[in-house]
Amino acid sequence: MFTKFSLAVITLVLLGSLAGCGGLNQSNPTTTSNNTPSSATGNITDTNSEDNYQMLPIISSKVANMKLDISANGSTQHMRKGEVMSISFESNPSTGYAWTAKISNTAVVVQMGEPEFTEPTQSSTPLVGASGTQTFYFQAVDTGTATITLDYARSFETDVAPAQTVTIIVEVQ
Repeated sequence: MFTKFSLAVITLVLLGSLAGCGGLNQSNPTTTSNNTPSSATGNITDTNSEDNYQMLPIISSKVANMKLDISANGSTQHMRKGEVMSISFESNPSTGYAWTAKISNTAVVVQMGEPEFTEPTQSSTPLVGASGTQTFYFQAVDTGTATITLDYARSFETDVAPAQTVTIIVEVQ
């Protein structure tokens, strides 16, 4: 009885919220003679595509122009403004270890969200405790130089040196 009542309430809420979603308002007084909508307080302006360029990789599933791995340790990478770089490492979070990133100059390079973890693909069923790949995404946002330092450590071991450290210098032109 309670389940049927709950389903009925949920259905009514969904129908009510969808009721205003369809159709065009034919009596819209703010439509101009060429059927282009305008605001009552002024014209709608388009945004500059360069303003949104930094968000493009996030929307498009983080497509990287440059893909690196642990062998890039100690290297200097050259990027252009707007380019995206991915760095992938083997990682095993079940042991408490994880990679963390520090950027020396976030006016030049920024980290794009949290790192992604990909489980191994050797088996069709996930393997508990198996290592996988942790991938970071960074974007060049302005000209200059920044150093990215990535540490593989346990977050709860504050007085212990990281098991591994990778340093990459990024020069943005």
